[in-house]
Amino acid sequence: METTEMPEIGEVITEEAEHVTSIFTGLLDYVKGILPSLGSAVLVLILGIIFTRILLRFLERAVQRSKLDKTAAGFLHSLIRVILYVLVAVIVLSVLNVPMTSIITVIGTIGVTVGLALQDSLSNVAGGFLILFSKPLQVGDFVDYAGITGTVESIGILQTKLKKTDGTTVFIPNGKISDAVILNYSEDPKRRLAIDFGIGYDSDVESAKKIICDLLDKHEAVLHDLAYTVRIGELADSAVILHVRVWTTHENYWDLYYDLHEQVKKAFDENQINIPYPQKEIRILNKNN
Repeated sequence: METTEMPEIGEVITEEAEHVTSIFTGLLDYVKGILPSLGSAVLVLILGIIFTRILLRFLERAVQRSKLDKTAAGFLHSLIRVILYVLVAVIVLSVLNVPMTSIITVIGTIGVTVGLALQDSLSNVAGGFLILFSKPLQVGDFVDYAGITGTVESIGILQTKLKKTDGTTVFIPNGKISDAVILNYSEDPKRRLAIDFGIGYDSDVESAKKIICDLLDKHEAVLHDLAYTVRIGELADSAVILHVRVWTTHENYWDLYYDLHEQVKKAFDENQINIPYPQKEIRILNKNN
């Protein structure tokens, strides 16, 4: 009984060894067969990446010499970069003898899958195109989006980069920007500054108005070809409120804002114009009298 089982076990082991050997032999032959193509594919990949970077640098320099605005240039740069890298990947697959029909099928399948999984990202891409053509904002604009104020630094395929006044950076999806209300302070180079100054009821209103007008006439940031306004705007509880409305450029807005506060305060003090603060009068009634 033992003599009959031993030859059968030996035959099974021999057959399995031959089967495994044939698998490794076939795999080795396949690797040897694709080695030339694999080396060519690696070479094409390296050359493709180098060529893409050179082309992108050339494109960037060409855009800088052209009259294309920064918004369109940044978006175009991002889009072309993606297209070029996809093209390099397709060429590498073709060098590996992958049939073009298979490549197209794979790309189509991946496209459908990615499209379903990244619907929000695709809406951001569409939002980027809307921003590019409708131009609610451009690179360099100072804007307000949902209470976030900052300067537009770049507009990419998926998101827009804002640099806030405190130095922090905010990245906003393009899809949200294209559907939101954007307050663009840079659309018009002119900007009106509105400041209110309060003076006491016992102060000379006309003198206070003249002081403010003299300061406005002398300040270089004021657009003197546009009329300004200095009028009583409110009779408050503790003060007469003077409304000052003056036009300046977007770049000089904050300089004029701070200068007027400092200069008006100094001039009022020199001319005995009282700047009141909130006061309350308290009366104590004596019930015994």
